[in-house]
Amino acid sequence: MIRRIHTPKSIIAAFAALAVAVAGVACGDFTGVPASLPTVTTTGTVYAINGAPVGAPTAFHMFSGTLLPANASFVFDVAFDLDATGNAILLPQRTVATGLTSTHTVSLQKVAGQFDALTSAPKSGYRADTALVVPINQVVAIQSSDPNACGVSLTGSTLYAKLVVTAIDRAAKQLTVLYTVDPNCGFFSFASGLPKD
Repeated sequence: MIRRIHTPKSIIAAFAALAVAVAGVACGDFTGVPASLPTVTTTGTVYAINGAPVGAPTAFHMFSGTLLPANASFVFDVAFDLDATGNAILLPQRTVATGLTSTHTVSLQKVAGQFDALTSAPKSGYRADTALVVPINQVVAIQSSDPNACGVSLTGSTLYAKLVVTAIDRAAKQLTVLYTVDPNCGFFSFASGLPKD
């Protein structure tokens, strides 16, 4: 004869609720993946793409947080130039590349206020693959859909940065830029250290 043990349904339900609560506290978000790279804030000098010395930095690569030459490899997100009045022109990759070259979307938008006041990238309002003319001290938010950086990411398909041109030397065709990059795909924060969102 088989003896059956009867467990009240209320005990089973309480145990299941406790297990879910413990797992939630221990794991946080079941699908969330924490950031692995700290944000990068730095300043540097770039040249206008038209008239730059050979090999001089004329562009910005977000994932690596570096200033480098805009060349035929197209390993950059935004190139720099100057207009006739001396304002900076930000050129997303596709505005520099020919239609025969595979490129990725880079979107820009002007943001009101000071550079330090922008603590998180805007989630909307960007203009894709369109050149942007900016005066000195105009803060710009950048969104890049670089498949080499985010092609296999679990957290998102875009990178975000903020950038401001702080000085322009028209005679030397040089621009001084200050920027912050969040190199974690799908994260918006510009706070120092490992971003939380």
